Amino acid sequence: MRAFFGGYDLERVVRDDYLGVARANDEVELMRHGDQYPIGGPGYRVASYQKMAVNLVALRALLGDDVFMGAYREYGRRWIDRHPTPYDFFHTFDEVSGRDLGWFWRTWFYETWTLDQAVVGVQASGDSTVITIEDRGLAPMPVRLAITRQGGSRPERQEIPVDAWLRGERRTMVRVASSPRITRVEIDPEGAFPDIDRTNNRWGR
Repeated sequence: MRAFFGGYDLERVVRDDYLGVARANDEVELMRHGDQYPIGGPGYRVASYQKMAVNLVALRALLGDDVFMGAYREYGRRWIDRHPTPYDFFHTFDEVSGRDLGWFWRTWFYETWTLDQAVVGVQASGDSTVITIEDRGLAPMPVRLAITRQGGSRPERQEIPVDAWLRGERRTMVRVASSPRITRVEIDPEGAFPDIDRTNNRWGR
């Protein structure tokens, strides 16, 4: 659609539609029989279309294009002319990626948890700076940081693995060098993950 309509940002339109329903607490989990969705609400439509698309965009960002497409093609190859279940999709991605993605499947298919990561502190002390991140939602995801420094042309990238949140922590820290001076810290600047409140994803200019 982006190519056909000349720049149509499908990912943003679909993500914003899902986020609107999630913020209004009108969402229903994906793993529910179609005849058991509330009548008259947006749950069925969003679960069938918008959230599924948002999930795949997030999964592609999580795994990287090569691994994601390899798993996606393998899923198609295994199940062509057959009748897969969602579990076959999950298992194929786990096997091809070599990762246990159980936390991802539960979060985005079985629950209506929302993602809300926030930069709550950037504190310099001597030759190092501590960046504090808070998990304000229930959906665990890695934290991808872009750190901009004075005079720097390309932001430095840091990633906090999802393991911190899976252990039940609500805050975690990353320590980086103080010099050159940090002017900006931003979580997921590409918008790959569906954070419900991006106003707290940034520190500095």
